[in-house]
Amino acid sequence: MADSSSKPLRIVAISGSLRKASYSAGLVRAALELAADIPGLDIEAVSIAGLPFLNTDLEVNGKYPEAVEHFRSKVRQADGVLFASPEYNYSMSGVFKNAIDWAGRPPNV
Repeated sequence: MADSSSKPLRIVAISGSLRKASYSAGLVRAALELAADIPGLDIEAVSIAGLPFLNTDLEVNGKYPEAVEHFRSKVRQADGVLFASPEYNYSMSGVFKNAIDWAGRPPNV
């Protein structure tokens, strides 16, 4: 863990559920509360609610839609990512997979 004189550890927290009262969103909120008491740890919740479905036709001249650019920027600037995702049909939720797909577009963040 970083001490108070060094750069804080920056984590983005992503809930794989869009429902506000989901357990995944609750875990992200709990992480934010706990991190508030830990010096050198900065956790920011990043919403995936505004991401369009992955469609490479939306990639124009190497640029992505504004919501995607914002999401990718937040992930790129972080030192790590905290995922809280429900299990759907023995896999991850579709909206969560969509976010991972956008993050994995070139250049991969």
